[in-house]
Amino acid sequence: MEKFLLDPKAPGAFSPDVMHKVVLNGIDFELPENIWDAIDDAFGNYWNIEVGYGGWPDLNSAVSSISNWLQNEHIIFSIDKIVTIVNIMFDWIEQVPGAILDDDVVVIPHSYEAAEKMRQEIKKQERHLKDLLPSISGISVDNFNDSMTNYVYISDKLKEFYPRTYSRLTKLFNEMGIEWGEIEGTKDIWIRDYMPIQISEDRFIVYNYNPDYLKESGEEYLTDSRAIADGILNHFSMSHYDIILDGGNVVTCAGHLVLTDKVFQENGKEKYDPDFCDYISHVLDSRVIFLPWHCDNPQEPDADVYGHADGLVHWAGDNRVLMTNHRDSFPEEADEIRYRLEAVGFEVIEMLFDVPNPNRDYNWAYINYLQVGNKIIVPTFGIPEDKQALEYIRDANPGCVVRGFRMREIAKNGGAIHCITWNIKK
Repeated sequence: MEKFLLDPKAPGAFSPDVMHKVVLNGIDFELPENIWDAIDDAFGNYWNIEVGYGGWPDLNSAVSSISNWLQNEHIIFSIDKIVTIVNIMFDWIEQVPGAILDDDVVVIPHSYEAAEKMRQEIKKQERHLKDLLPSISGISVDNFNDSMTNYVYISDKLKEFYPRTYSRLTKLFNEMGIEWGEIEGTKDIWIRDYMPIQISEDRFIVYNYNPDYLKESGEEYLTDSRAIADGILNHFSMSHYDIILDGGNVVTCAGHLVLTDKVFQENGKEKYDPDFCDYISHVLDSRVIFLPWHCDNPQEPDADVYGHADGLVHWAGDNRVLMTNHRDSFPEEADEIRYRLEAVGFEVIEMLFDVPNPNRDYNWAYINYLQVGNKIIVPTFGIPEDKQALEYIRDANPGCVVRGFRMREIAKNGGAIHCITWNIKK
């Protein structure tokens, strides 16, 4: 098939003619002209009528709408091919200036001036919300937390491995007024897991990053975070410990740090060994809550080999803790997580989704959101659960600006926005 050179920033990038070429570039099957015309009409109806200005697009509803349109036109066309075409169209729209698909609303671009006006309105809203930050009450907040951070780092490998995600993410940082930088010399994108843990404004914990799930990879994916930290954090106090940890398994929750009990296995200790419990509390200089973790068969495709607490819970201020939809897969374990958090005074809000055909491939990952000060970025995936997830997080964080960020590609590999970022106070 003929390939076309296309630029999403060029005038007319959202036009049917350009979209047709975008689709042809991305498919490996025949797409007759009459079928494309019908799909184009169906997508236009979906985008402009069913979704409309400020509406909510997602992959499932778009595919369903187009499929129904084709049936009404007595056109037989594979649903799998429709899915492929819609994904291509969504991915292209993400790159068109002024067309917001991965955030909170859909905007159909009319001009660059309109897009700039919208951006300024968002800025105005953010300044207003900053003045409304509530004071913390209830559970004592006596340790460092995300609301105190003001800077975020990403790995230099993100630009290399996921250039489009890198471009969109850094653009969003700039739009939200989040200061950011890149860390060079890393070996993978999962910067959260190997960089030090900030436990106060001037002190970091440097640990031994040597996870069991990378044992077979040798040194290829083991970033020397100690050497990197010495260069970046030379103005801070750093305490070095030999304990094996992943940064993704340390979640701040108002006066406590939350870890899964995988930390015992990684350090060759019996589960809940009292001396090692005391040692962890000493290292992290905090009260510690351990959540249950299991991985019966690491070879299974959906097995949780990581055991990261940031895939289970996220503190939302005061005594509120958001919990992912772990109950959908492991109800007994979810009960135990809730019990352990409630036992020390937390209100647990489970993010359970009331949608037809829940998407288990992605809907676990909303909890893996990033908070920098009063600004929150939530991973979204173009599925019905997106809207409910954003509502959960907005309701739980009333003083924060909350934006969505579409990231199917990253989540397919077991992580989301929290995993690929490292936020600190500089």
